[in-house]
Amino acid sequence: MRQLKEWSGLTLRQLEERAAARGDVLARSTAADILRRSTLPRPALVAAFVRACGDGDRLPEWTRAYERVIAAAVLEPTAGSAEPRATPDDHPEPAPGTSAEPVLFATSAEPRVTADPTSPAPRPLTRERLLAVAFVLVVVAVVTSVLDFTAFKDQPITNPPVGDPADTSETLALAPAGHWAGIRPARTPDLCVTEGRDRAGRYDSAVAVQRPCAEPGPRTFLQPVATGLVNIKWEHPEDRGLGCLTVMDHEPAPGLLEPQDNCLADKDAQLFRVERVPGSRAFRLRRAGGDLCLAIADDETAPGAEVVQRPCSDGAAQHFLVDLLPGA
Repeated sequence: MRQLKEWSGLTLRQLEERAAARGDVLARSTAADILRRSTLPRPALVAAFVRACGDGDRLPEWTRAYERVIAAAVLEPTAGSAEPRATPDDHPEPAPGTSAEPVLFATSAEPRVTADPTSPAPRPLTRERLLAVAFVLVVVAVVTSVLDFTAFKDQPITNPPVGDPADTSETLALAPAGHWAGIRPARTPDLCVTEGRDRAGRYDSAVAVQRPCAEPGPRTFLQPVATGLVNIKWEHPEDRGLGCLTVMDHEPAPGLLEPQDNCLADKDAQLFRVERVPGSRAFRLRRAGGDLCLAIADDETAPGAEVVQRPCSDGAAQHFLVDLLPGA
């Protein structure tokens, strides 16, 4: 679960917010406790955590792994330990002459095998054995999950974007939970797409520009939303909230991009297809469902030039490098 959280690239606060958006309860303190301890969390917490990390499609596999932990601990108790005390939820007291082993699966019309009286007595279950086996199997399940994530990440996504069924360009492969990233103009890789101001003064709020990567600015998060489409999100430096880069279609600054708090899954001005430029390391950032792409204004290479929307072309001003970064 620790590796799943690291792979998701989400903070504890973001996990709490994502869980709440799905109707789950996963407080930051609870998530921190889950990651800090080696004991097995409750099933509901595991489910909420997995969904918040973006691996909800594989929740049945997590559930089966959880059940295997419990079953393995029951079937392989530790030798030389005291018999565990039953609780109201444990198996009822066996009838005289029957085995005291718990029945995990009911069967019908099957003969019962009598144990050899000379064979060693079954080893009783202990809390220590349960926790040890639980820890080992959870680690195995988490490692398997991370390996599956890695395999997914290495596979290119070739599904076409919404509204453009003829386009089969290769798109950037991302984990379902998204990824922190850096976006740089391919011609000027020492510059990054980050926060700035409209040089013409038409718009007072923050817009997307190219500035030196060494200068401070919001972190960028790529969030998969639909088949082949992503939101480009900026993290607010103070409250750590995420806002979606949005193309402005109207005055006073049509074509510029600004971060907006209201990220909407069906708002095409916030949805982009990160498609690879053939034969290149670079990507083109195409707006969903059309033939408009992001570019550096006026084909400039100087710091401060705005990122704008333009008709898609093979021009170098529309080529960007996308660097996937470690999560935090």
